[in-house]
Amino acid sequence: MDESGILIKLIQRFYPGQSGAFWIGVLLIVVVAWGFEQLKSRRNLSLLLLMLPALPLMDSLVWVQRVEGSGYTDTGAKLLLEIAFAMLYATTALMAVWTFAMSRGRNIIEWRPNLPSNGLKLLCVLVLALNLSVLFGHDPDDAGVYTSLGAQRWVSTGDMPYSDPLLRGPDSPAHGAAATYGPLLYLAHIPFQFLTGTVYNPPEVGPKDAAYIRPPYLATQLTCMAFQLVALWALYGIGRRTGGQPLGLSLVILYAGSSYVLGLGSNNFLAGGLAYISHIAPTATLLLAVYFIDRPFIAGMCVAAAAGVLFFPVFFFPLFAGWYFWRSRADAVRFTAGFAIVGLLVGLMVMAFTGSLDGKGPIRLLLESTLEHQEGFSSDQYGMSPFSFWGNFPTLAAFWQKPLIGTSSVFKPTFLLFVSYCVAAFFLARQRTRLELALLLASLAAALQLWKTHAAGTYVEWYYPFLLIGLLGRSSSWRTSMQAD
Repeated sequence: MDESGILIKLIQRFYPGQSGAFWIGVLLIVVVAWGFEQLKSRRNLSLLLLMLPALPLMDSLVWVQRVEGSGYTDTGAKLLLEIAFAMLYATTALMAVWTFAMSRGRNIIEWRPNLPSNGLKLLCVLVLALNLSVLFGHDPDDAGVYTSLGAQRWVSTGDMPYSDPLLRGPDSPAHGAAATYGPLLYLAHIPFQFLTGTVYNPPEVGPKDAAYIRPPYLATQLTCMAFQLVALWALYGIGRRTGGQPLGLSLVILYAGSSYVLGLGSNNFLAGGLAYISHIAPTATLLLAVYFIDRPFIAGMCVAAAAGVLFFPVFFFPLFAGWYFWRSRADAVRFTAGFAIVGLLVGLMVMAFTGSLDGKGPIRLLLESTLEHQEGFSSDQYGMSPFSFWGNFPTLAAFWQKPLIGTSSVFKPTFLLFVSYCVAAFFLARQRTRLELALLLASLAAALQLWKTHAAGTYVEWYYPFLLIGLLGRSSSWRTSMQAD
């Protein structure tokens, strides 16, 4: 065993597991933010709500595996799975409504960290060590494995996964999973693949061939680590600008040490967190947009880059554009210009590296590989996934998830309602503060999961840091302390 293998084995000994992730998340909330002087308070109720999504996520993968393993005959496991996803869906809806209400000036809690700055710094170091234990002590799941595979094939063939016949369709790895992610997420893996000595196979050798050498897990683990460090840097900066170092450190601790980032789902496999780069990377890029909110051109570039990582942040463009528009038309133009330039560059990259396949051009292949693959209902798509609310309640899905016209998922009632909310966000952003903008962003990121099919509600990290920013950053004590400084 080489030195890196010994180091990873050592790190694995400190991996907390699902139960550890839950109790660490609870403990950090209590130690950092709990109000001991008045147990029954709005502050403590709000902090308890932060842990609500963790309850249905616990063991969610256990019930999925039991249901699938029994051929859907294990009625007990099926009932537990239905209860878990009903709870998760209801909780996600609550988060969307709660964050929206707070964005209108509701539920302002007064608090300051229970620990002094040195205590927060020590806790921050420990939480970062925990993040490393999850990143390198647990194998990457699903998204990381397949984005790394897609990046490897891109270098090998010169074509992005969207037009790679060996990465698409029911006969490809995981029914096309390697072709369903954003172009910038594939691109981000390539430098780390070079660093880890990834072997690039001949183009004609497919990922399912016995001779195919897959990229090392370390490549996607390092990529995810880079995104997480960016997220924590931005989160600290947002907090420090709002309430000084204590708030910045508190936000980092409560996000990086949350049960959602450490990972829940089962004792062996996780349903989210640092094992899934798709949960971490887009949030990191959106946090950069909030960090650079006073520099609209850069913020626009960051929102477009986030959409290039995992597509869904494109729906947040009206929110940001409206926030700038109602404040300054010139800033709205700068934001739009930044968004358009990065969007154009990403689009040109996709066009340049995506060929034609089965008579379909790059744009159609991109949409089929991403949106339709995630939301469609054919055998090689995720629309009937048992790991979802809609997959467990087919009677409801028969109306809410069925296109009103045609077969495209963009005509589903749930999608149309979500897009309507995104458009309305342009107007809802009027006269909102920076912290209330973060809360609206959290509301949209939670509402998106009410439409999304596969794993909807498990992407707590998409809205959680923005919820923390808005919930904890609006206390009048921060304004007082900043004035005193």
